[in-house]
Parts: sequence; structure tokens; C-alpha cells
Amino acid sequence: MTNKNFDTCTSFHLDNGAFLGRFVRLDKTINTILEKHQYPTQVASVVAEFTSLAVLLSSSMKYDGLFTLQTKTDGPISMVVVDVTSEGKVRAYAKYDMDRIERAKELRKTTDEIEASPYLIGGGYLAFTIDQGDKAKLYQGVVDVQGKTLSEIALRYFKQSEQIDTHLKLFLQMPTAENPKWQSAGLMLQKIPQKGGKIEEIENFEEVWNESKIYLESLKESEVFDSSLSSENVINRLYHANKLVISGAKNYNFACRCSRDKLLNTLSGFDQKNIDEMAEHGKITATCSFCSEQYVFDKGELLKH
Repeated sequence: MTNKNFDTCTSFHLDNGAFLGRFVRLDKTINTILEKHQYPTQVASVVAEFTSLAVLLSSSMKYDGLFTLQTKTDGPISMVVVDVTSEGKVRAYAKYDMDRIERAKELRKTTDEIEASPYLIGGGYLAFTIDQGDKAKLYQGVVDVQGKTLSEIALRYFKQSEQIDTHLKLFLQMPTAENPKWQSAGLMLQKIPQKGGKIEEIENFEEVWNESKIYLESLKESEVFDSSLSSENVINRLYHANKLVISGAKNYNFACRCSRDKLLNTLSGFDQKNIDEMAEHGKITATCSFCSEQYVFDKGELLKH
């Protein structure tokens, strides 16, 4: 059953627009992605957290096309990719080495725990890409993976690249006997530059900003994942005294963009030697990394295309 309080991103602003906020809560979107892959628990936790971060970041950017969050690292989980279209379609996958995950758990004595994402992805980089096709130049931001949490890594990006004062917190809930589903969420606040803007002067501006961050940190998982509370309820609990204005909400859901025609065009671009090498008993099987859908092609079909 779909919960109308989840799989949304609610936008808001505080103190006459001085601070902008986004609150993402994901349920069905996350579970559909994970069910497509049947990831082990450690990998599922990383994918779930990265997906909520990707939706959170994409919601704060204006684009018409595709936002991609991707890692390339040297840890047991060597790659995570999350795509978010401007229409709110989400897909994700991860590459991992289960033997390395088990060895790392034994070494750190965390067999019965879910570790923070940075411990599982290792060192490397995190990239944010916006692809609007021919409409605009490809935009990419890159940050090295440094931090004890995924939130810390993302904040490094804003500090180094965007130079926008930002604070965010990510939340993750594993399946339990009471609720056998994954859920993930994130709350982000950004300070709007005052110079040249139309924001009214705020007395003790930095003090108000720090107070807003403290309120954000006070938010508990029990509130975030309370299915009886709407996102507006949760935000209002935190910021009802900060001239809160809810400015909108957007829905998100899983959807893969793969198709037989797309794969046919891709595979047909290979020369006959490569097609012969890929074929088994005259057929080539291709599996989509994002949705695990399998497509089977006759070798002759590719050569004629």
C-alpha cells in the first residue's frame, strides 16, 4: 500500500526566504529498487541512503533532464549510481564484492551492525552530474570521499564547489518485524546569499542560522518515519516559529529508462567479431544494471540491424 506521506520531497523556506529547505521521505521507491536486485543488507543500506541524498540534491537544482549521483571508490562497494529525472523518476544500482564486505566486518568487529556508508565505499570520489541533452552544457561537480557519514561528504561538496552554506541530515530505517520495509529520508537547509537579494535584513543573522541547524539536528528518526505524520507536520514541528512557508511538494517513484530498442541500437554498433564473441548458441543476453530486466537477441538480428 502506498503511503501518501512518503515518496515526496517537500520544499519550504524560513525567515522571509532567508533559508530554503527540502525534506525527502522515501518508501516504495526505495523498496522497489532494492527488490529488483536483492542486495545483501549492507549494500541495501548504502543504496537506500544514497538514493535519498540524490533526490534531496536534485530537488534543489533547476534542470530539465537527468541528475546523476555516482561514486567511484576502492572499497567493498566500489560504485553506486542513482539517476533522478526532472519528472521524478528514480533508479539506482551498486557494484560490490561480498567477500570484501565480510572481511571488513570481521576486521572491524561489526558483524551485527550496519556501518555508515563511507566505511563500505572506501576512498575515491563522489560526482554530481546534470545532463540536459542538447539544451545546456553538461554540468558536473566532484568531491573526494572524506567524512564519517554520507552527509559529511555531501557537505564538503557544497563548501568547496557551490560555496553555499548548507546543512543536511540523512535518515535510514532498516526493515523490522513491525515494518518489514526499508525507508530513507533527508532534510536539508541552505542559506540564501543576502547581498543583492530581496531578503529583509535579519537581526543576528548568523545566530538565527545556527539555531535553525540545531533544530534540524534535533529531528528524530521516530518522527521522520512516523507514517501518520505528513511531511508538513514534521517540518512545522521544527520551524513553526521561524516564519515557515511550505512552498511545494513533488512526488517520486521508481522507473527505468531501459528498453529493448535502446539495447538493440547499442549492441548493433559492435562489429561482427565482438558480436560473435558475446554470443552463446547464437544468442546474446543483456541485463539492465538498474532494473535487472533481461533482453535476449539473436546474433543475426544484430548483424542485420
